[in-house]
Amino acid sequence: MLKKLFRYCFFSIVLLAVACAPKVAPPPEYIEEEFSLEEILHKAGGDVEVLKAITDIHIEKDNSPYDFVNASVLAKKPGWVHMRIYKFGMLIRDFVIRDGDLHVLSGKKSENLKKLGDEFYNAVFWWDGIEEGMMQREGEEYVIQAVDRKIRIDRGTLIPVHQELTAFDRKIDIQYSEPRKDDHGSWYPSRITINAGNFTFKVNVKKLLKNPQLGKMDFRPQS
Repeated sequence: MLKKLFRYCFFSIVLLAVACAPKVAPPPEYIEEEFSLEEILHKAGGDVEVLKAITDIHIEKDNSPYDFVNASVLAKKPGWVHMRIYKFGMLIRDFVIRDGDLHVLSGKKSENLKKLGDEFYNAVFWWDGIEEGMMQREGEEYVIQAVDRKIRIDRGTLIPVHQELTAFDRKIDIQYSEPRKDDHGSWYPSRITINAGNFTFKVNVKKLLKNPQLGKMDFRPQS
């Protein structure tokens, strides 16, 4: 009995230690350097044409829990999105945004899907479309002001911290946190919170892939 008690206490302590272990932060490898806007954009996404994100999404409406879904999101320059949304393992939405047009392949059609897809594109491809912006340094951040958005980037890691943009005649606020390293050693924010109107999307990016091989049905509009 005493051995069981000691064993239980030991495992409890181990689990508590694991739960309380500090998260690993990306090294501030750029803290001693000063970059131009062109250099930052090149380092952030100069070799990226396609991103694939595997996510869990907690949705809130008017600050109250509204829904929970899983999603596989493909984003491709310039502005293309293919998003598959699952609930309890079942596909409930499958849609493509291509050349500005929405194509719903599965599930109920809604123009809100285009807004959602565009918001995800802007969140993950944050560097796209700000080449003509103005940049300045504020403390430990670079602040980039473009026509339709303002982005704050950590100066030591070049990982985005916050983005404000205007789309669909409304303000959209995007916050980034909890950096994580991908399979190739690059860091990315694994938590993205998108506030748009009375909706909030709390996105847990479980995996982010750069330039994955595309399938025949990816980005293919319904014929």
